[in-house]
Amino acid sequence: MDFHTIFSGGFDLNEIELIVDQLKQTFDGRAWHGPLLMQALETEDRAIARGRPIKARHTIWEIVNHCSYWMEAVAQTLKGETIPDIATIKDWPQMGESQEDWDKALERLQGSYKDLVKLIQDSSETSLTNKKSFSFQGQKFTFTNRKMLHGISDHNTYHAGQIAILRSQKSE
Repeated sequence: MDFHTIFSGGFDLNEIELIVDQLKQTFDGRAWHGPLLMQALETEDRAIARGRPIKARHTIWEIVNHCSYWMEAVAQTLKGETIPDIATIKDWPQMGESQEDWDKALERLQGSYKDLVKLIQDSSETSLTNKKSFSFQGQKFTFTNRKMLHGISDHNTYHAGQIAILRSQKSE
């Protein structure tokens, strides 16, 4: 049995299609692991998204902005742009104030997801082995596009769970 048969549940998908499927299962598809990112946000309004039910932790809104930022960063990397030094970026953008700002944050999240999916779909399987490097706290890290794309799916899954926990808490 080959890689594709094992990981696609028997469906005939190439690796790019498998990565897209994995990303969709973290965002708005059907997943077995728990809440999807968009599912975790279904009933959120601005007031709930701005609440800080667990002191010294990020809000739902901050998490939404953070997820948008990283999907955009991965998309830029796939386009061949340099990965910024983590120490010089703001990967936790500030929240807005109004319901319109919240709606825009959700639109940005959905747009960054759609743009990333399109870029992945337009990629070749051979591009998955392309290597990227970046620095974090004085250390250099190198990884492949494959690892980065699996990582962004993991990132969405982690934060969907975090949002679900925040939703279950009462705001202080």
